[in-house]
Amino acid sequence: MGEFDGIKENEEGKKKMPLGMALLFLGLLLFGVGYIYLYLPQTTGWTQKGQYEKKMQAEQALQVQKHAETEGKESAAHEQEEALERGGKIYRENCATCHGARLEGGIAPTLLGPRFVYGDSVEDHIKIISKGTPKGMPGYARQLSAEQIYNVSYYIHSMHKEK
Repeated sequence: MGEFDGIKENEEGKKKMPLGMALLFLGLLLFGVGYIYLYLPQTTGWTQKGQYEKKMQAEQALQVQKHAETEGKESAAHEQEEALERGGKIYRENCATCHGARLEGGIAPTLLGPRFVYGDSVEDHIKIISKGTPKGMPGYARQLSAEQIYNVSYYIHSMHKEK
């Protein structure tokens, strides 16, 4: 069969593997053994269940963090509502006589704005309520605590913003 087309095959080539092929074979064999050793779950300790548990722990930690942030916001909103209620009560007891039950004015000027004579911010309101004004409003620093003055200031400022 070797002489059918006139080409003679070398008998030596049939018995001996080329050096490049032998090196490729040995390299792939060593690579395969190394790969199996390095990446089998029995040698690395990696499991699908372990991977799942890590992801679940990370997700739970994220949920706890989000819950803490949301809880803080809800708490702050609740504190603002309480400050507004307390400020309204203190306003009705101490300020409504002169400024009117709905901040509309009376003996004293209106507290509905659009602008205030002595400043528009909560800090300005605190200063005015504490020290009074030159036009006749007495200071309430001795009658009310700092927290009560803040609550009234916050109430006035909130009612001004609503209008």
